[in-house]
Formats: sequence, structure tokens, C-alpha cells
Amino acid sequence: IKNKEVTRLSATELAQIQEGDFILRRGFGFFSDYISKELNDSLIDVTHAGIITKRNDSLFVIHSLSSDVTDIDGLQMQPLPTFLKYSYPQKIIVTRLKNADSLIGNKITAFAKSYLKKHIPFDHKGNFDDDSELFCTEMIWKILEKDLKSVKIPTDPETRKKFFYSMSPMYDTTYFDIKVNQYKIKNK
Repeated sequence: IKNKEVTRLSATELAQIQEGDFILRRGFGFFSDYISKELNDSLIDVTHAGIITKRNDSLFVIHSLSSDVTDIDGLQMQPLPTFLKYSYPQKIIVTRLKNADSLIGNKITAFAKSYLKKHIPFDHKGNFDDDSELFCTEMIWKILEKDLKSVKIPTDPETRKKFFYSMSPMYDTTYFDIKVNQYKIKNK
């Protein structure tokens, strides 16, 4: 782990975070390098996303990782500080579903926890319309589009594919309010 001693989120940034928020990070390694270059459309180069949840006043992240990079294949829950250790410093964004209150945040995490309990494996094939396996952002969009029915995302097959194979919708202000942005550039 690089830059272990560097604090990833300040106290001010942590105070902005609520249950049900989405955290995006720029990770390390081959897959992260690929995603940062190929699946973003701006100077933002995030590579991974998860959902913030609380347990006993501590923050955790529910996210889906491949067994290529972790011991668990698929959905898992990590303490926020552990999740952040795998991020480059100053390359974190936290978003919240537009107009979401704490009730919606609780619903988002309830769905994430239900998928966690089912031990849903990582989607190695990237089949974004098959919910039996989920990659990181696929889980988020499944909750928002299919479970909560709170967002409309592209249905045209080619546009939908481009949408799912990109990180940029995760920080698109059409869908989200940006709560923490460590990138020194404007939100789109």
C-alpha cells in the first residue's frame, strides 16, 4: 500500500459524509491504471466505487472487488479507513443521490447490505444487465435504477453499454450532488 501514513479524508470532509453516499477512489495497480485512462472522460481518474454505511457510529464501505485483487470475490464490507488506504491521496470523491434525504440513504444501504448477505460474486464478464454478479458501479446503478426506481439511465443498448462501462456517470451532477471533491477541477 502506497502512502499509508497520508490522511485520505479530513475531519471536515468526513463530516460531509452520510449513510447511503457513494465514495469513489483512484486505486493502485494494473486494473486501476486501465480504468483511470479508459473509463473516465475528464481529468478525474477515479477507478472504484462503494456505498457508505454506518455501524456503531463507524463508517464502512460496501463494494464489489474481483478476486484478482482481494481474498473475497465480490461484495464485501470494509472499514472506511481500510478502503481509503487503497486510494491515491487527494483522489477521492463522495457523491449523494440528488435530493436524497437520510431515509433514501438508509434504503440505499439496506439494499447494499441485502446483496452483501447474498455473497454476490464480482462480475468478471461485465454483463451489466445480469444481476447475479455485480461489479462496483453496477451494484450502485442496480440499486438506484431497479430497486429504488429513483433514476432513469439509458435503455438503448449501445448507450447503456457506454454508460455502464464508464466511471463518469458516478460523478455526473445530473444524478448526484458532489459532497467531497478532492480533484482540483470543476464538476461537470
